[in-house]
Amino acid sequence: MTTGYVFDDIFKKHDYPGHPECADRLTAIMGYLEQHALLPQLSQIQARPATIPELVRCHTANYVKMVEQVSERGGGMLDPDTYANEYSYQAALKAAGGLIDLTSAVVDGTLDNGFAFVRPPGHHAVLQGSMGFCLFGTVAIAAQVARHDKGLERVAIVDFDVHHGNGTQNILETDPHIMFASSHQYPFYPGTGNYNEIGQGKAHGTKINLPLEVNTDDEGIKRLYSDIVFPMLRRFQPQLILVSAGYDAHWRDPLANIGLSLTGYQWLSQQLFELAGELCEGKIVFALEGGYNLPVLAAGVGNSVRILLGDDKHYDDPFGLSPRPKPDVDQLVRVLKRTHDLD
Repeated sequence: MTTGYVFDDIFKKHDYPGHPECADRLTAIMGYLEQHALLPQLSQIQARPATIPELVRCHTANYVKMVEQVSERGGGMLDPDTYANEYSYQAALKAAGGLIDLTSAVVDGTLDNGFAFVRPPGHHAVLQGSMGFCLFGTVAIAAQVARHDKGLERVAIVDFDVHHGNGTQNILETDPHIMFASSHQYPFYPGTGNYNEIGQGKAHGTKINLPLEVNTDDEGIKRLYSDIVFPMLRRFQPQLILVSAGYDAHWRDPLANIGLSLTGYQWLSQQLFELAGELCEGKIVFALEGGYNLPVLAAGVGNSVRILLGDDKHYDDPFGLSPRPKPDVDQLVRVLKRTHDLD
């Protein structure tokens, strides 16, 4: 496999003392990849700033200008959760532009697949504003560029961050050409993502939400993805799969309460990788979202990278399975099957 990656030092300059979405996250990831000799096996795509025309496919021009101005003034809080400093606008531009170019290289066949180690994250950023640590909707932007500039008819986004990808859904709510599937703790921040949010207008049925109870573990996640998400991907027949890869669904993450293990994450990444091989010639790109326990985050990303490199034999899970009691997902599976005509 030829696996590409995106990284730039400016992603670590977007930082704020004491904030959980911090530069240390990327330091931990890159250190793990180097320590385990994974980074030399990857091909780097240089991060370049996204253009304004690329950004305004998913955000208003006024919002983009506002982020630029706040950053130029030295920074500030864009909303109660989301900060900007003097480097944040350029970091967000390069996160989006780097993911666009990595995705384009995979679509063109220059690379088999890839992982964008980017910050700030993007899946909470809505059409007209920031939210939940996110400035620009990097994955949504890359999906739109793949559609309109690379000529793809169908792109799928799978979001396994513990929080609902409300920004991605908001931006793509009426787009029937982009499938969006999100598994997330519910009810929880940001309060959206119930099972009946399935897209509007011509996009009705192309948005799939898996609202998970607290402590849903590997077994529940496997059941829900196997019974709901994977059949929906096969029905949709995407030409590209983008993954909003958040590792905060792990049971040790400090900001959430879902019971996924690193073994469960490895299974999920492997299944998505294999589905990409089945459905779209292996064209799959991961982009970093959340994950706030640094050792878990680093190992989780490392395991996904191993899979992209074609290694399904080795993975790292020093923490084991969740010790917490798990809820029954039978009722949720039944509801989702009815909602999406999978019975």
